[in-house]
Amino acid sequence: MFEELTRFRHEHKYIEPEINLIATEKRLAAIMKKDPHTPESGSYNVRSLYFDDHESRYLYDNIDGVGERQKWRIRVYNGSSDHISLERKIRKYDLITKQSCAIDIDTFNSIMAKTVKFEPDNQPLLNMFIKEMKTQALHPVVIIEYERTPFVCREGNTRVTIDRNIRSSSEVGSLLSGKPLNTRSVLQKGQSLMEVKYDSFLPDHIRDTIEHGRMRRETFSKYYLARKFPYDGNRAI
Repeated sequence: MFEELTRFRHEHKYIEPEINLIATEKRLAAIMKKDPHTPESGSYNVRSLYFDDHESRYLYDNIDGVGERQKWRIRVYNGSSDHISLERKIRKYDLITKQSCAIDIDTFNSIMAKTVKFEPDNQPLLNMFIKEMKTQALHPVVIIEYERTPFVCREGNTRVTIDRNIRSSSEVGSLLSGKPLNTRSVLQKGQSLMEVKYDSFLPDHIRDTIEHGRMRRETFSKYYLARKFPYDGNRAI
């Protein structure tokens, strides 16, 4: 279904009580480095605007467990418009990959106004997105926001992230508003998400640190829960 564009990676997800993740975070800090883009606080804010077509195909592909599926989103960090990233996340069964390109504020505004144009000088990923906007009626459907604590390791190109206070908002026009959004949590109180991504192997010392007897891998999708329980109460499914 999807062209072979780049390297695919493994991705494991775990929903855990915060008390467990606090202990895990301390163990990770002893064996992994923080992502070099992480501020001194140790975490940063992620705010993403997700798109879907007029039939909510991306949502129902997730619900139906379609083996090969994708999502489109626009992402910013710490509420800043200095770096706006257009991203296409692709899943092929248990493997994932992500394509991204930077867009400027004018391009973002034209996407939101539905006036963005297919241009030869555009980045290829942007033109791919524009084409799908035109042919599949892609439009913004939900914002997902959380605080991320990231760890990295060169072995296995491993990345472990802990995402806290995961919440969604139907205020899709406010991605760059610079103000708090009206949101609702997508997880039960006291729970957070840990994601583990790696290439061909997960180093044993990291595996032993993050996994314990009570942990269970999830097929959890932030996007699915955000659409299932939107802030405005109008369930998409």
